[in-house]
Amino acid sequence: MQGHIFGGGSFFQRGGEQRYVLADMNLDVDEPKVALTELWFLAHGFNVDPNDPTKAAVFEKKGPGAAYVDLTAKKVIQKIKSPKRRHFYGHGAYSADGKLLYATESFLDEDYRGALIVRDAKTFEELGEVPTFGTSPHDCMLIDDGKTMVVANGGGLLKGGAKPSVTYVDVASEKLLEKVELKAGRFNAGHFALSPGGDLALVSAPRDGLPPRSPRLGAVSLKPKGKPIATMSKPKGVIDKMKGETLSVAMFGDSVVATQPDGDMLTVWSMAKGKLMKKIIDLAGPRGVCLTLDEKAFVVSHNVDGAMALTLLSTEDLSPVRHVPGSFTSGSHIFAHPLAA
Repeated sequence: MQGHIFGGGSFFQRGGEQRYVLADMNLDVDEPKVALTELWFLAHGFNVDPNDPTKAAVFEKKGPGAAYVDLTAKKVIQKIKSPKRRHFYGHGAYSADGKLLYATESFLDEDYRGALIVRDAKTFEELGEVPTFGTSPHDCMLIDDGKTMVVANGGGLLKGGAKPSVTYVDVASEKLLEKVELKAGRFNAGHFALSPGGDLALVSAPRDGLPPRSPRLGAVSLKPKGKPIATMSKPKGVIDKMKGETLSVAMFGDSVVATQPDGDMLTVWSMAKGKLMKKIIDLAGPRGVCLTLDEKAFVVSHNVDGAMALTLLSTEDLSPVRHVPGSFTSGSHIFAHPLAA
């Protein structure tokens, strides 16, 4: 089973009206067709309800949009609201028992200040806050059967601001277990992927506060379990093409796959060797990347002649094995999910 691929999308209809959708493409059929759920915001993060896999919470990045969605009926069940002083910042996570829903949010009246808010997963009533031990929390993930929250803290301004970091927080005690600070000061801490063994892959955008004429590049940083984090700096020709940001990341075995939308590039790195692998796949505007459920392919959402498509790359040799047009997944991420037909 390869699964259904979900992702946020935005497009303009004839007449100039902009539409926002959650797109769904079932890869387990010969000719996948896209099914759309209407939203009022561009979905960024996607979190399946552990107690009902036909439902999911989706969040906007830097906006008030969040919703609890019926993935089968293709409709919004309930809006998830945040106080006017805060906006959602794109990502969330359910507790292991499905009773709580966590979401990263940002304060509108204070640059770079953010919070990881806890809500009741049924009523969405706000219950409290979990410390992230960093500034501008964005991506988050629960590991260790829900005992540990991992958070990417984007960081503050280059001069005088808090350093970008990935923190590991014990949920029960709210104590900091580990803090991995990004040593390369020109980049923020954006999205991350973790291997079952605890290896960390982190992708980044240019940090706020860079000098006006400084190159605006993204980055890939790798941290094998028990070793220091290192930001990739070679080969220079590849690094210089990481324009704008490195957006999405996925891992399988030793392979770390990252997308560079503005560089029209997808790069593959070795976690163990800490260097670029032999193959670089050139794609127009690649954005989201994820593994199929059978782990036989990486799925990449990217631009083809002005429309979004999905390309599947074999995890064995990174060769293209399938192309699926018309995916509508123009957001930052895509997610594989075993939704029942």
